[in-house]
Amino acid sequence: MQDLIARLKGLQVVHHGEVQLSHGGISNLYFDFKQKAYGDAEAFYLINKYLGQQIPNRVNCIAGGGYGGIPLATGLSLMFWRNQTLVRDQPKEHGIKRIFEGYTPQEADKVAIVDDVFTTGRSLQKVVDLIVPTGAEIIGCYVILKRGEGELSITRGEEKIPVPVESLLRVEDLL
Repeated sequence: MQDLIARLKGLQVVHHGEVQLSHGGISNLYFDFKQKAYGDAEAFYLINKYLGQQIPNRVNCIAGGGYGGIPLATGLSLMFWRNQTLVRDQPKEHGIKRIFEGYTPQEADKVAIVDDVFTTGRSLQKVVDLIVPTGAEIIGCYVILKRGEGELSITRGEEKIPVPVESLLRVEDLL
């Protein structure tokens, strides 16, 4: 894993300075995996290699949404021979009006959801909420970096079932 950390530091994925995050908050640290690491073949390969090793073998479907999750779902599904589900933020307004592209999860499936950075969990929770009605079992969410302490859950009636979030790296690894 030190090879990945060194590569990411060399690519300067950490941006110091005030930025607005997708949830609306402001941070003095920004982790720019999409611009810096996704475009670098070695870094992207290493991210997929190590993140894929965290995903249990029983998972047969990798799901991702948005610009952070879709490239990871694609890379992981190719590298580890798993079905790929690309999750739209909202259904297409034309054609068949799908919410899922690629493979649509089924009841017997075991799904891992991937994304680049976990801050509040809002974007991952949207993907969880869209997959739950398929009946597939969500094994967990897997991210490159977890920088926040939000929680994810599946709601069944009055019950909230936690969804685990596993992180490849810690903030300290990149500073």
